[in-house]
Amino acid sequence: MTRTRFGTFSLAAIAWLAASATASAGFLGSTITSQYYAYGSKSGAGTTFTADGQAHARFANYFDVIATDSQIIYEYRSPVVWSASAASLNQDGLYIENGNLLTFADAPSIIGVAINAATNVSRFSAANVTFHEGALAVNWARLSFTSGSRIVLDLTAAPPVVAEPPALALMLGGLACAAGAHRSRRRRRGPDA
Repeated sequence: MTRTRFGTFSLAAIAWLAASATASAGFLGSTITSQYYAYGSKSGAGTTFTADGQAHARFANYFDVIATDSQIIYEYRSPVVWSASAASLNQDGLYIENGNLLTFADAPSIIGVAINAATNVSRFSAANVTFHEGALAVNWARLSFTSGSRIVLDLTAAPPVVAEPPALALMLGGLACAAGAHRSRRRRRGPDA
């Protein structure tokens, strides 16, 4: 293999390894538990599901939860005005009077949540959402919903930590490039070098 082809191949391999090592992981495949809170405590049993882009965790025919790779979507099936309530959850930066808590397992850390423009619930704002790295709380006390109301939240995941095998592959690729360049120089200088 000529030096130019060897160098091009090596650089392409290193670029591919670097790109695959730093790709951002999403939430598909995560295990999520949905728990409704109201009137000072948990209400009913939680529902656990796998994030797969499908509707899950239906609560009393009022709403479904859909988890995609980068979004949480609440789809409402029945009209309702959610009652005022004392704090039902106020812990670890999460706050709900009347609303829903999602906890994530086998998922990247949540570092940001934004309200998507597809949200069509009047008066729903950033003040209704709290989160930490492993959970998302949505408070909808005193808000009105109709059949077809949607809350769409865009999640930002922490970039994955580069695992050692890709880092090792990058290092070995670099060593292979250096060895190839050294061999090429030796051939140009002749057998005495």
